[in-house]
Amino acid sequence: MQTAPLPSNESERLQALRSLHLDDQSEERFDRVTRLAAEIFKAPIAFVSFIERDRQWYKSRIGLPIVETPRDVSFCAHAILGEDTLVIPDTHEDPRFADNPLVTGNPFMRSYMGQPLRAPDGEKIGTLCIADHEPRNFTPELAGVLHRLAALVEQELRMGDLIAAQGRLLATQDALLKTQERLHEELAAAANYVRSLIPPPLTEPVTLDWRYLPSEELGGDCLGYHFLGENKLAVYVLDVSGHGVGAALLSVVLLDVLRSRSLPGVDFSDPAAVLAALNREFPVSRHGRFLTIWYGVLDLDATALTFSTAGHPPAVLIRREGEPLLLSTNGIVTGCDEAATYESMRCPLRTGDTLFIYSDGAYELGREPRTTVSFGDLAVVFERATHGANPLDEILTELKRRGESKGFADDVSLLAIKTH
Repeated sequence: MQTAPLPSNESERLQALRSLHLDDQSEERFDRVTRLAAEIFKAPIAFVSFIERDRQWYKSRIGLPIVETPRDVSFCAHAILGEDTLVIPDTHEDPRFADNPLVTGNPFMRSYMGQPLRAPDGEKIGTLCIADHEPRNFTPELAGVLHRLAALVEQELRMGDLIAAQGRLLATQDALLKTQERLHEELAAAANYVRSLIPPPLTEPVTLDWRYLPSEELGGDCLGYHFLGENKLAVYVLDVSGHGVGAALLSVVLLDVLRSRSLPGVDFSDPAAVLAALNREFPVSRHGRFLTIWYGVLDLDATALTFSTAGHPPAVLIRREGEPLLLSTNGIVTGCDEAATYESMRCPLRTGDTLFIYSDGAYELGREPRTTVSFGDLAVVFERATHGANPLDEILTELKRRGESKGFADDVSLLAIKTH
């Protein structure tokens, strides 16, 4: 067994960890990520650990019978030495860990993947990890998913640091204002992170454009698309209930699940099957939030759209001749009823048709009193915009005017696809 050497910045690293004022009591904000990591990777062991001077302790843990270990047997003490994810497909084949007591005894780690966690000032203070009792081939794509989940843990660390700062600075109005400004910056950073995950617009083989406008409180909106082979394009807009980092965290995880197609045994070209799997894998009882989603698949060869919805507002299809169609099914929001069923519907497309998919923030406008735009009126707004040079911007301008507000009360996600 090889003990990890101390990092060159060990004293600064320890100070950064202590400045976060963390204790060994579990917290839902970290447990949520650990549960999601275990579910996404189908791993029996998942944990968030922090590396002290002489010990490693677990802030959140699944599948571990212990709350801490000596640092000299810690896998994570090795992980914080590098910049990338530490991947160990088979501990029995790695001389650093083959005779490690965590390998030869309980919890019998046979494979491991750990992503370093950074404190707000950049010091590596711990890891987000998954482990298994069997050898596993962790691909670069899976390492990328763990990296993105670790970024969410780091976001919680920053938020926790901010909350602690608020408590110390509330004595003066000036300090409170500075804290509020910092909070806005954190929410803006989270919104920018969500936006960075959305693929860029397309010009071929269809024209695809989108807008994502987070609210001041940051909600659970997200949208995306990806190709299913060369001739099929999956498109989706989803909305996790609630606001704040928790809602945004789950929406980001769901976006990764859809884009990486990590629902086992699911045909992602079958919208109803995708929604049924989301309903099964993300129950409200586990995550505390439900999900609405519109999911469709464009068959570019057959020029047809297959779609299914779960409690989401209907998409609007504007025919080239101007005829609007509302596209929806009767599926309920996911996560509330494990026996819920979903159906797919198919709609032919014609050259020059434009499909608009959106979240409820597009038609629930204003704050007090709230103005609601009917789906019929919304279809009229969409149809008129198709004649302009920048349809999505024209739609947002008109909706803001109707809401008599400079902004929207909720997140607004808007995606448009025009067939060639």
